[in-house]
Amino acid sequence: MRLFSSYRDSIIIKDHIKAKHIIAGDYSYYSGYYHGKPFEDCVMYLDEADDHSSENETDRLIIGKFCAIATGVKFMMGGTQGHNYNWIASYPLDFLDDDFDGYNAVPPKGHSLKGDTVIGNDVWIGAESMIMPGIQIGHGAVIAARSLVTKNISPYEIWGGNPARLIKKRFQNDEIAKLLKIQWWDWSLEKLKKNLACIRSSDVVALWDRFQAGVL
Repeated sequence: MRLFSSYRDSIIIKDHIKAKHIIAGDYSYYSGYYHGKPFEDCVMYLDEADDHSSENETDRLIIGKFCAIATGVKFMMGGTQGHNYNWIASYPLDFLDDDFDGYNAVPPKGHSLKGDTVIGNDVWIGAESMIMPGIQIGHGAVIAARSLVTKNISPYEIWGGNPARLIKKRFQNDEIAKLLKIQWWDWSLEKLKKNLACIRSSDVVALWDRFQAGVL
């Protein structure tokens, strides 16, 4: 069954994930028409086979609410995937473990965790971007298409490139602080409907005034 019949189609991510270490918030969607694969194809080195491991044994992918993820985005998971570039040999060499006798303890492993990859709320990730392991992307951030994200991104920043760099902030610092206090993504649908005119504008001050006055 085809998930996407045109580029206009999308799926709600949380309704299509099976692996327990992938967590997605309400209304976050994936538009994957040009790659024709389900969202879990975007997640590398993490699937249902990892469900047996606990949270402190496996890095998780955590996606907030109201995120828009474009076709072909990749989330690189799996920590170091068994490679340790601090060693002389970055190759795992695990196939030699049965003959390993140079240590009194268990043979060392190249794999190490990188930490959870956390995508905030209202984040837009452009087509074919790659998010490296353990990255934290703040609320309201935007990632340009085909970006390679290797550093944490603060709220309401726009990043792009390979490697991705800060292009600009979406709003002034004081406005960003206000938006982070308002946290519209936690509102009920009824409250969102009442305030669509404000949210679908760039007038942060007007929304803040309503928030301060308690009339949202």
